[in-house]
Amino acid sequence: MKKHLYQFTVIMLLFVSQLAHAYNPYYGPSRSTVGDPAKSIHDALGKINTFSKSTDTANPVLLRSFIENEIIPHFSFDDMATWITGPYARQMSKKEKLDFEQQLKEAFLGSLARHLGSFDPDGNQVKILSARNSGRNEAIVPVQVYRDNAYPARLEFRMRHNGTKWQIIDVKANGTSAVLYYRKHFMSQLRSYRK
Repeated sequence: MKKHLYQFTVIMLLFVSQLAHAYNPYYGPSRSTVGDPAKSIHDALGKINTFSKSTDTANPVLLRSFIENEIIPHFSFDDMATWITGPYARQMSKKEKLDFEQQLKEAFLGSLARHLGSFDPDGNQVKILSARNSGRNEAIVPVQVYRDNAYPARLEFRMRHNGTKWQIIDVKANGTSAVLYYRKHFMSQLRSYRK
C-alpha cells in the first residue's frame, strides 16, 4: 500500500512540477458545463512553478504553508471524505465526519510535503488536455506527463464545480484512484463506525 501511495505522490509531483508545457489551448475549449476546469489545474501549476523557482522548497515551514494556502484549496476534501467513507458515513456523527475529513487532509498534506521538498522537476513535460463532462457540474481533466527515460504517465483529475470554482475530488494516476487508496488506508478505522 505504501508503494502505491509513493507512486501516486511521485506522479502528482511530476504533474505539478512543470508549467512550461502545461496548458495547450490548441486542444479546443472545455466541454464542461461551467467555466474551464482545465484552467483551474493550469492555475495551480503556475503557483507551484513560481514557488519552486523562488523559494527554498526544503524548508518544511515554508513548504507546508505553501501547500496549505495554495494547493489544498484546489481540493474538495469534503467530497473526497464522503466518497471514502461511503456507507460508513451513515453511522458517523457530524463531528466524526469533520474529524475524518481533517485526518484525510493531514495525510494528503503530509505526503505531498514530504515528497515536494526533495523533488527535482527537471526532465518532465506536462500536457493538460481538454476537460470532458462526467456528470452535472463534474468534469474529468486528462493530463499526460512525459518523463525522461520513462513511459509517459496519465493522470485524470475528477473535478466538481462548487458554485464558485472547480475543485479536485479525485485523482487517478495510471488508473490508481486516490479516493480508493485512502479508503483502503482508512478501512480499519471506518469499520469501527459499524453499529
